[in-house]
Amino acid sequence: MATNSTIRLLLEDFHRSVLPTIARELVPRDLSLGSIPRPKIGSTAKVIVGMRRSGKTFRLYQEMLRLLDNGVAPENICYLNFDDDRLRPYNDASISQAIEVFYELHPQSRSDGAYLFFDEIQEVPNWGIVARRILDTEKVALYVTGSSSKLLSEDVTTEFRGRSVAYELLPYSFREFLRARDLEPSERDLYDKECVSAVKNAFGRYLKCGGFPAVQDMDDPERIQALQGYAQLTVARDIVERNGFSNAAYARNLARAAITSSARDVSISRLDNKGRSSGYSPGRAKIVEMLDAFEDAHLVYQAYDFSYSAQKVRLGGMKLYAADPGLYWASIPAADEGHTFSLETAVYLELRRRRTAGRLGDIAMLKLASGREVDFVEGDASIESATRLVQASWSTESEKTREREIRALREALERFPSAQATIVAVDEEDNVETPEGGIAIVPAWKWFLEAPGNN
Repeated sequence: MATNSTIRLLLEDFHRSVLPTIARELVPRDLSLGSIPRPKIGSTAKVIVGMRRSGKTFRLYQEMLRLLDNGVAPENICYLNFDDDRLRPYNDASISQAIEVFYELHPQSRSDGAYLFFDEIQEVPNWGIVARRILDTEKVALYVTGSSSKLLSEDVTTEFRGRSVAYELLPYSFREFLRARDLEPSERDLYDKECVSAVKNAFGRYLKCGGFPAVQDMDDPERIQALQGYAQLTVARDIVERNGFSNAAYARNLARAAITSSARDVSISRLDNKGRSSGYSPGRAKIVEMLDAFEDAHLVYQAYDFSYSAQKVRLGGMKLYAADPGLYWASIPAADEGHTFSLETAVYLELRRRRTAGRLGDIAMLKLASGREVDFVEGDASIESATRLVQASWSTESEKTREREIRALREALERFPSAQATIVAVDEEDNVETPEGGIAIVPAWKWFLEAPGNN
């Protein structure tokens, strides 16, 4: 661990120069971390997880500014980024050492109560044990971030389970993408034709650029290179290194295949056969393990068939979704036309932002008896209840496409008559009445700007 003087320097510099600078350039994120907790012994930690570079650090900064606006003294706020090489190497005492240095600088925080913000805490060995001890013995409110959802599962020791609330942060939503460009419209603005034209133009850009904050002002070649680098770093640090996979080259190739397969049907056997035809495959069990590791690192998500049975969910096939439409676009061959897949990827991610449940099938695909498919169904598979059915379609102007999307939703409405049915299309709007129920065709740019309860 770093010397006490280095830790002291980092703590002092953060309040003196880092936070004031950040306050001037912060793009507020919509992810709510709930009410401001009062520091106390026995408190519950707030944990933010998400892919590297998705904005977790800035979300912590946003919360610190919120604390300051609500009267919390700066001296009662402690921030350390454990991805900072100046703090390495780590041992079991690293977190305790850092906190003691903070209390030496601000002794009144022990009685007033401290707000502790620890970034990328999974870098520290046995951090869960230490965090639990801090929660049990100190008057604190604890916020931590990490690049792996395993912060909430096997990386978390038994001592820390039940003492944290998880929040998933994805790259910018379309609304946040507009906000970063000072284009976020009000309800009144959406009646202005010039504003609507600007929003439509920005939506096309969003499907290609995506929402990683640091790439927003880059030109296309630089952005593509940066996003490919994000994926490579995630594979190296959060997948290969953390899981001990022996063949790093295969993990990189599989990750690229998974990202470029976003919004497509995927089977383990197909991935296995593709590897064998190229000269190497670790076997189906290892491929499943790697795909799960990709999801743990928030690089690629898996969506299964909507079913009450976990076994049937797995047997029903799956689709993969990249963590960001820009990441998908940066990974596909230049000659590919990826608009439709980019749109479906963006719709999945927006549904993920808006979800409230955490069940395996809460955002799933729906394979129907006729062979038709609904892209997304939201609900509770354990009781065969669906609240929302969503199709993502680049265009419904073709009669054949329109009929295909509507027929699938009509069949799904027979099974789930109380569900809300929506087709998200790029630039079409209509309401279709059918014997099974109404189907709304909503322009994608408008759907992405709707309040979560209205989509």
